[in-house]
Amino acid sequence: MSDFETYTCEHCGEPFRAHPSANAAENGYCSPACETAGKEL
Repeated sequence: MSDFETYTCEHCGEPFRAHPSANAAENGYCSPACETAGKEL
C-alpha cells in the first residue's frame, strides 16, 4: 500500500500525488513553477 495521496494543485488545478508530510502536500502546489506563479513571486 502506498503512503502517497492525491492532491489538486492550487494554481493549475491538475491532480498530483505526494506524501502527506511533503512540502507539496502542505503548500498545495504541484511544482515550484506553479508555486511561484500562484504566489505571484
